[in-house]
Amino acid sequence: MRWLASSRPLRRSVARPRSIATYSTQRGNPLRILFCGSDEFSCHSLKALHKKHKDDPSLIESIDVLVRPSKPTGRGLKQVTEVPIASVARELGLPLSTLPHDTFTNWFMKKYINLIIAVSFGRFVPPRLLNQAEYGGLNVHPSLLPDLRGPAPLHYALLNRYTHTGVSIQTLSPHSFDTGTVLSQTPLPGIPIPPNSTLTSLTSLLAPLGASMLVSSLSSGFHLPPHKDVSWQPPYPIRHAPKVRTVARQIPWLTPSISTLSTNLPSSAPHLEDIAHQHHILGPLWSKLVVRTPKKEQNKRVVCDDISYILDLTSPDLPPAVANEVASALERCKEDPWAEEQVPVLEWLQIGDDEQQVPEWYPPQPESLEMFERVVALERGDISSVDAAAGVEGVQQQPKRKKEWRLSIQTAYFPDSETGSIYLRDPIRGGKGLLRIGKMTVDGKPTRPAANVAAQLGRTVTDYRGMHFDEEPIGKALQPATRRPEEDAEVDEETKRRSNRAMVRRIYSY
Repeated sequence: MRWLASSRPLRRSVARPRSIATYSTQRGNPLRILFCGSDEFSCHSLKALHKKHKDDPSLIESIDVLVRPSKPTGRGLKQVTEVPIASVARELGLPLSTLPHDTFTNWFMKKYINLIIAVSFGRFVPPRLLNQAEYGGLNVHPSLLPDLRGPAPLHYALLNRYTHTGVSIQTLSPHSFDTGTVLSQTPLPGIPIPPNSTLTSLTSLLAPLGASMLVSSLSSGFHLPPHKDVSWQPPYPIRHAPKVRTVARQIPWLTPSISTLSTNLPSSAPHLEDIAHQHHILGPLWSKLVVRTPKKEQNKRVVCDDISYILDLTSPDLPPAVANEVASALERCKEDPWAEEQVPVLEWLQIGDDEQQVPEWYPPQPESLEMFERVVALERGDISSVDAAAGVEGVQQQPKRKKEWRLSIQTAYFPDSETGSIYLRDPIRGGKGLLRIGKMTVDGKPTRPAANVAAQLGRTVTDYRGMHFDEEPIGKALQPATRRPEEDAEVDEETKRRSNRAMVRRIYSY
């Protein structure tokens, strides 16, 4: 009964010093829990706590549920989706409240609550609430803390190709996320991650385990002070699992993948395979396509779906017609790297923010390097906008702008008329693999086969130097594109004409 529960604060042992063991059992006073959750992972913990509440009321006396407000989703943000745990709380008949304005400001907890449990909640529980609760707070975190601290441990465990993972039960720190005392943890080396796991499958694997560990920790009295830290210390610098933002779903044509960026570790997989793996974990990826017409240039946002990696030309997943076409192009490039061919290409635009460095190994064309240096000088205020075109130093200071870089790269594509897919080679690193893209969505319009989009937005170029499919390191693979062939003893007019042709790779800085 709610009215009976509300009278509990009068009987609580608030005045008892926490350091004195005055409890009747090692489990302490019956728990009156405020459960903060949101997704499917937290639903398992709530169901397990409710079952324990029914089986053992002396341990868990009551459970109140707090959720974050529903947010608009979908195209145009027209659909309002409720968090999954709200419906679970109603099914279980538990008191349910919503955090107003998605913040704890001016929100007050019921006085009879003596333990806060937050599982995949996404909001920091303030110290005023933790101090009000007799036993503070607990959290179920799907990682082997302190490794992969942050709101997206499952994402980064998969993106980084972890072989093992686990679950940790920790206290809620009043200072920052995921820095509390680890009370219980999956024994090392952890739980093996099955091959080809997805977020859904890994959640289904760890959520029941986390729920069981939470109930077991409460039954064992781990929430009672003093708390004992049982966490391990990784032999490498602690890695973090920050929120997966929109920029993380951008296709990294020229820069390391999100997994490499998050851990500062080199990826052993081919670059195109990293992109396919990124799609496997995060879903549809986006990029920008540069569409050129005689009158103007447009940048269209393209969402790519149905992405996979083809190991080599002998793969059974590669249509024979496409394999023959790629092999033929490879032979032509080997015979004459300067051959003039009409090649269908897509020009992609990768955007980086001020927190991402321009790849140091990216070799701009000689004619673009001068322009790049001028733009950088213009940003620093070294030259004026009027003198920039002439390359004359000036004194006019330019207004500061948000640092952003853009790299443009063209990739030859090979369409498959039967499936509507397109196949791309790695434009920088070469190698044997191919990236298959099955579907594309341009500027929010209906999804179409990638081959149809490429035929409409792609174009053909002559003397496409990026057609080099060398399997050598980047320096050698790009040598014909950055300087004349070594066998050319003289710099004749034809060589100059070819070397000064429209840039295949261009670099911008805005």
